[in-house]
Amino acid sequence: MFLNRAVTALAAVGGVVSIIISLLSGNPIFPIIAGVFFTATIMLWKYGYLLIPVITRAANIVEVRGGYEVPSSRDYIIKKDENGYYASKFLEIRFYESSMDKNKEERHTMFQSFERAISSLKYIVKISLMVSTLDLSKHIDEIKTKRGAAEAKKSKETKLARDESLRLDRELAYWNRLLDRITQGERPVEVIAFAQTTAFGLTRDEALSRVSRQAKELKTILSSSLGCDIRHLKDKEMLKCFEWEYFFPTTQEEIKDIMF
Repeated sequence: MFLNRAVTALAAVGGVVSIIISLLSGNPIFPIIAGVFFTATIMLWKYGYLLIPVITRAANIVEVRGGYEVPSSRDYIIKKDENGYYASKFLEIRFYESSMDKNKEERHTMFQSFERAISSLKYIVKISLMVSTLDLSKHIDEIKTKRGAAEAKKSKETKLARDESLRLDRELAYWNRLLDRITQGERPVEVIAFAQTTAFGLTRDEALSRVSRQAKELKTILSSSLGCDIRHLKDKEMLKCFEWEYFFPTTQEEIKDIMF
């Protein structure tokens, strides 16, 4: 996260310096350079979580945070101790189904499926939830916007892959259920969920191989048993989950700022 902000700030400074030089010299080339720098600033600020890993991987940059290492791929965190290596991966959990929308039998089946899936795991998994109440008026507008975006994507893409089509169907059903519950007077809350899996190995490669295998298995189990979407986190999003173990946002505005 620090590297993302540092590169973004550097690009912004480059744009300001180019504007100052252009004003002093009158050279028309420098405003063009300033425009390039400011475009880079916006791209890094908005999509740095995608661009920074490419930069760090190409430059083989390793970030060290109090004994923990963030490798150039920025998709896992690793720590060495006297016995070997510990590696952790983080996954985002995006729910599109709720037990509140199901009858007693469906809830029982859902929980039973989840318990069977979790009991089959041979390693420890941590699932974290952050819950916050929402501003009702703003939230309704946001839901309608997100529902419209999903509807537009589904109508435009005539040849969607089966998995993507099912995901969009779940998302649309989720937004519609949410609107129905709000209009009936229910107080909405926002849930941010992520899972962490950690593996130990005598060598770095062994720890990484194990945690990668565990993350893939966990993604399959959670998505099938909970009817949710799972994706592997990297760069800023991964580090954000790591930092939330110590301190997390205290207001809805802070969450919005972090989550863009």
